[in-house]
Amino acid sequence: MSYAIDALMYALDVNSDISTEGRVLFLRAQEHPALQHFEGRLVCQQTWKPRASLLQAAGYRAEREINGLFNLVLVLPDPQRELMLADLARAHDHLAPGGVLMAAVHNDAGSKRCEQHLREVAPGPVETLSKHHCRVFWTTKEDSKPWKSDLLERWRQGAVMRRILDGRFWSRPGLFNWDRIDEGSALLAQHLPDTIAGNVADFGCGWGFLSDHLLRHCHDIDSLDIYDADGDCFECARRNLGLVPTKVKAQPHWQDITAGFDRTKFDAVIMNPPFHEGKEADPLIGLKFIAAAAQALRPQGQLWLVANRQLPYENLLAETFAETEKIVETGGFKVLHARNPIIIRPTHQRRGKRRR
Repeated sequence: MSYAIDALMYALDVNSDISTEGRVLFLRAQEHPALQHFEGRLVCQQTWKPRASLLQAAGYRAEREINGLFNLVLVLPDPQRELMLADLARAHDHLAPGGVLMAAVHNDAGSKRCEQHLREVAPGPVETLSKHHCRVFWTTKEDSKPWKSDLLERWRQGAVMRRILDGRFWSRPGLFNWDRIDEGSALLAQHLPDTIAGNVADFGCGWGFLSDHLLRHCHDIDSLDIYDADGDCFECARRNLGLVPTKVKAQPHWQDITAGFDRTKFDAVIMNPPFHEGKEADPLIGLKFIAAAAQALRPQGQLWLVANRQLPYENLLAETFAETEKIVETGGFKVLHARNPIIIRPTHQRRGKRRR
């Protein structure tokens, strides 16, 4: 995706006929040095916390939801089909009359397909440029030439939250296993004991399947905090967990777990950690989740997790917890349980005896 933003900024730089004056919106934004050109006029929309954090660190506004019209709308459409179409519709909806919509997609992520979608809905000419194995394409919104409203509405509706699994849960396209229960999560739920109690956290909660199981079966939970880097999951999780007959209200946290955890407050953490960054497998993500859980748990706390059987998590668990065990291994998955995190205080925090 970084190639796509490079291509996008290149297209803006070499096409002097594209006005970059006025308010600018960047949908699914990523940090880039060229954004400095829009300083004071740029609003960035990003629901993925790691990218939002990079934008904020660079001094830009990074919002999960956007209102208003903009003279220039830039977008890096999601490769998932429903989200790609919804991104184009959303870009249109925020584009002021006379403004320019410009999108960039990597060739491996469906660039030709996305450009064709824009041609289907936009009445005016669509310009295109190829760079960095990506395609950049843009068009102008003219009052005299209305866009295809029926097609735009179909695209909007394709990505909205809806009921799944015979109406039992709410979810939306783009979330992990958005329309079904993940096999690993189902296996973990089967082996979670009803005795989990106290202050509990779900790391990487998604649309809330595991948290739903906890609230329905573990009646001694005092509080439940749910964490995810994807800001699009929380409204689904809120609706799903709100249907559970319990006094415990889940507290959502839009947070990148892989960045670490600076509080020790939980009696139990459950998780089905991701192990992909895009299409590439990255076991380091799960290892960072485990390290964060060890930081977040109280001295007598416990971790329950499920993972694909080939992922190398056991060594780190043995280093960060006093007790570890494999509960079950079946169907390509394993359920692991660890207790009593080993707290190693950083050297700079260690103190000698107080002098009298």
